[in-house]
Formats: sequence, structure tokens, C-alpha cells
Amino acid sequence: MTHDNLLILAADQRPWLTNALFGHTGVATAEQRAVTTEAKHLIFEGLLKATESDAATGAAILVDPELGPGVPERALAHSIPLALPIERAGQRLYETEPENLREYLKAFAPRYSKVLVRYNPADSDDERALQRERLAEASAISRDEGCEFLFELLVPPTDEQLAQVDGDAERYAWELRPELTRQAMAEIAEQVGVDIWKLEHQGDVDSSRQTVELARSHRAECILLGAGGDTDTVNSWLQIAAQAGFVGFAIGRSIWWEAVQQLAAAPTDSDVRARSLDTIAATYAGFVTAFTRAQ
Repeated sequence: MTHDNLLILAADQRPWLTNALFGHTGVATAEQRAVTTEAKHLIFEGLLKATESDAATGAAILVDPELGPGVPERALAHSIPLALPIERAGQRLYETEPENLREYLKAFAPRYSKVLVRYNPADSDDERALQRERLAEASAISRDEGCEFLFELLVPPTDEQLAQVDGDAERYAWELRPELTRQAMAEIAEQVGVDIWKLEHQGDVDSSRQTVELARSHRAECILLGAGGDTDTVNSWLQIAAQAGFVGFAIGRSIWWEAVQQLAAAPTDSDVRARSLDTIAATYAGFVTAFTRAQ
């Protein structure tokens, strides 16, 4: 599979966003949901502002209609490719949501259906098999409805794996996770049709290239997720990913978190909103430039 650059601004957090913005773990109030919805529209408008430049060719938005009602429709109206999450948020094992996936995809007509999956080759055989079965069905329906299947794969460490690197999460990410990711991808791809892998950084250029080659062996491509990293960190990951053959990224909090916090603190202040919009547009454009220059 060959694919043009895919440069996704991700704003599909549910319910993490309301919890993080307002400091609770319960059900958000109507006022809190309203601010969150406004934030997701602001993020989309930041993307629109960035796409005024040719440098943003390949721009797309990943957003949910639950806390971002109206944003998917605006994306379609502006011909911005839409990626739509189809997983139940916050689950350790993947579950499709909504139950009637086919009608959901028909209603929103996204270009991509996105799943977020936590999957480690050291997990139990039964758990891995159950996830693959559910994902195979979601992929089949998505592709049948004309969507590319976008697979966000997270490989959280087991206690034993973390012990191998003396409990150092950074060492795990560089030394163990890339190979575990490739093992997981190979297992999943035997049963699940994947078009695009959305992945955590894959170590150095050589390791990252191995991941790209594995994806392409089953006609898929790779994009990098931002994982909430700071600008310098994400730029360093983008440079490696671009050199290794990744075709893009899906970055969220690293672009908009501070701007959205400012909006939430003063939701009716037009000056704050304008500054937040400019910040989102500039930060997204900066990541686009970092990635495309490294290519």
C-alpha cells in the first residue's frame, strides 16, 4: 500500500478531557460538557487556520461526536478528511461502540474508522484472541462501508517486562517496546485487516524502519502518535519516523492542551479564544513542517 501524507490533529479524548480539565473522575456537568464541546470546535478551527497554508496538505481531524457534536459535520463541509473513533472509551479490552457500527459509519461518512487497542504479546491467549475477533469484525464492517481501518496500538508493559529494564519506562519504550509492537502487529494482521497503524515511537531509525517494512508487508502504512510529549520530544520522534518511512502522524494534546486549558479558564473571553486558536494553528503547522522537512 502506498499512501499520501496523513497529518491528523487528534481530538477524540473521552472522557479523559472533561476529567482533566475540571479535576474530577465523575460525570461531567452540562456546563463542563459545553466548554469541552467549544474546545473541540476551537481545535478544529485551529486546523482550518493551519490549512490556509499549502504546508498542511494531508491534514485530517480525529474527533468524536460525543463531546465534539457538530465537528464531524463541519469537517465534511470543509472537505477535511474525518477519522471517527469506534471504540468504547476507557476499556482495557477493546469493545466496539456503538453496537450498530454500520449505521454509525453511514451517518457520519468518515474516511477512517479508528480503534484504540491495548495489546501486549505477553497478555493471555484468551484476551488476545477475544480482541482480535472483535477487531476483525470492526475492520470488515469499516472497509465494507468504505472506511480505511486506522489502528492505534498501545503496548503497555507487563510487570515482568518492566523489571527487565529496572522499572525504567523510558528504557522500556526504546529497548523493548518496538519489538513487542512488531510481534503484536504480526499477530493482529493475521486476522484483522489494517490499513494504517497509529503507533508509539519505535526507537531509532533502523528499528522504526523495521516496523514500517512489517506494516507494508501486509499493505499498510504507519503514522506516529504524539503521546502528549512536549514539542522538542515530539519533533525528535517525528524526525526519526519520517526518515524511517512513516507517512504522517496523529497528534493531539501536544498541540492543543495548553490552549484548551486557557479557554476553559475563560470560556467567554474572545481575546483568549483568539490567542488559543492561533496557538493551535501554529503548533500544528510546526509539527507538519518538522515532519515534512525530515522526509
